[in-house]
Amino acid sequence: MVNTSLLVERLKKVGWHYTANQLDGLLEDASKNNVTYSAFLYTLLTHEIEQKESVAFQRRMVKAKLPFRKTVHEFDFSFQPSIQEKRVKEVVTCRYITSGENIVLVGPPGVGKTHLAIAFGMEAITQGYSTLFVTAADFVSSCRKAQEKGTVERCIQRWLRPDVLIMDEVGYFPFDEISANLFFQVVSKRYERGSIILTSNKSYIEWGKIFGDEVLATAILDRLMYHVTTFNIKGNSYRLKEKQKAGILPATLER
Repeated sequence: MVNTSLLVERLKKVGWHYTANQLDGLLEDASKNNVTYSAFLYTLLTHEIEQKESVAFQRRMVKAKLPFRKTVHEFDFSFQPSIQEKRVKEVVTCRYITSGENIVLVGPPGVGKTHLAIAFGMEAITQGYSTLFVTAADFVSSCRKAQEKGTVERCIQRWLRPDVLIMDEVGYFPFDEISANLFFQVVSKRYERGSIILTSNKSYIEWGKIFGDEVLATAILDRLMYHVTTFNIKGNSYRLKEKQKAGILPATLER
């Protein structure tokens, strides 16, 4: 009979650390329940795979830098009837990632754009895709710092690396010349290679003001919109709704 410590050593050697640490309990359970060899092997494989997937998921979550966790199941479609649940469920399949398509969510503040963007990102992470979240403000700040330090290329590579790049709050303030040009480079280099999920409070015709250049804005839109699913969200603010429920704001503001 093979010594258990030798089995543990061999399991660790092939990277099965979780199984190695659980081996005594697994052997005891198998012995008590008279488990077949194939069933025991299946149990070992299942436990190890599940553990590795869990660890990989957590790593993707950390790298994604999501500000909070939200899922599609938590979204109140009844409060925002302008959003078709069927279209959202299609995005959740993540088929848009394999074809290099983009998702753009447009609407006024508080209508759920960021919630959906993060929910799409969460689903991508769950399905094994790398994701990175950045606000437009942080993007602009990073561009300025990279320009000062001479690390622009490294910065661009960071935004090209993930399968899904989420950029939130585009349009709340204008991009400067440096960040507008770097954003154009990111969009161009990710074109049909990596997906972008973008939220904005400005309609497409206002993007010239965001980037300070109508020609540049048109070039960005040309690449961003070639393969895109756009959600135009019209409705009331969730944040105002919660404040009204709490009695902080009068209900008449809802209209």
